[in-house]
Amino acid sequence: MSGTDMLADIRERLRRKSIYEVRPIARVVGVQCPTDGKKDRLIEDIIAIASCKIAPAPRSARGAPPKSTDFDEALVADIRECIKLYSAKLSENGVAFNDTVVSDNSEERPCSGILEVGRFAVLRAKGFAASDDDVFVADTIINRFGLKEGDRVDGICRRKTEKEIAGLVAVTYINGFTPDSLRRGDFENLTPVYPDKRLRLGVRKEDILTRMADMFAPVGLGQRAVISVPADLGRTTLLRQIAAAICGNEMLKPIFFLVSAAPEDFTCVKSFAEGAEVFFTPLSARPDENVSASEFVIRRCKRLAESGANVVLIVDGASRLRNSAVPLISSALNAAEGGSLTIIATVSAEGEYSSEFSPELLSAANMRLIIRSAASDVPHIDVAKSFTLHRELLQSPREMAAADGLRARCASAEGLKEVQKLFKETENNEQIIGCDG
Repeated sequence: MSGTDMLADIRERLRRKSIYEVRPIARVVGVQCPTDGKKDRLIEDIIAIASCKIAPAPRSARGAPPKSTDFDEALVADIRECIKLYSAKLSENGVAFNDTVVSDNSEERPCSGILEVGRFAVLRAKGFAASDDDVFVADTIINRFGLKEGDRVDGICRRKTEKEIAGLVAVTYINGFTPDSLRRGDFENLTPVYPDKRLRLGVRKEDILTRMADMFAPVGLGQRAVISVPADLGRTTLLRQIAAAICGNEMLKPIFFLVSAAPEDFTCVKSFAEGAEVFFTPLSARPDENVSASEFVIRRCKRLAESGANVVLIVDGASRLRNSAVPLISSALNAAEGGSLTIIATVSAEGEYSSEFSPELLSAANMRLIIRSAASDVPHIDVAKSFTLHRELLQSPREMAAADGLRARCASAEGLKEVQKLFKETENNEQIIGCDG
């Protein structure tokens, strides 16, 4: 079988698999950050490695080892055979790659990062913090490829030396698209419309909090949602329930931003938010550092949304951004042209950063959810003060009628307990709607 035939066979076998089957294969053969990419991009990366157009990423850049060894070993073996075949065809001078020659002895390497422009432009390899792996980007490359701040760029760079910083020399992907296939406008020029596509957050029986949010304060793509959270709920409890709904959904691009978070909280969120980009600022971060980080994250979200992605940004601890929380939340958008940026921000109900809700937040948010206490085994939501504007675009008349009936029952303490019990004993909200609709 020729190399071309082998690549076609490998591509077709990969296409027949789910993204969860493709990811461990991508990790084994050397795709960089395989949990960050969509299925089509992972396949193209695997094909590029199989045909020796790019070198496998070092193990440190591939992410965590596969959670399971249960993957298509025969397909991996065929990919490695294909690599051998194409390697044999290459000249001793190196591999042609985007008009750049890369050989075993080359001073060049694969690189990836998010573009930030200050005194000069760099690809930030590790979130928004400066690191030794950052790569300088010349203005000529920015202009040639139309790069913008917040773009995730994959390419080839010169290796860092004692006299010279690493510099980008070739671009292979921009936000998961090849440079030739990237089509986008400017986020600021997109046409905003009301959220009209439902984003369900309560997908599991035990996720009482998000199931109640779906009923009383539904979320749509492009929503500006603010949630008041008491201290005793636990920082990652809500995030874990939301992650269960949005992570693994190929139609969404989830991003988590933890403001002034403990490192163990960041590790915890990374563990259950598989496939999401997760950013955080440490507990020691100054207010201006939190604001700068939030601006970096928002630019990242806008670049994805203007390319047609449905981005869901979860901001945990937005109160710590103080006055900058409002412009951040106001960036949410449902675009008539396609693509959206949904922002779900949590604010503290108690303590130094309490913010339930400031007049500015009230004017910016079009969904509000208030959680009063987590002392009982069922979260206590203030149903009377939790709502979504224009919910008729997200809920059916039958569901709205059921929600209104439940809301009326929650007016008394005894009625609230009955409603909480109803959510706890039913498998999903459809069962509740069937009883009350």
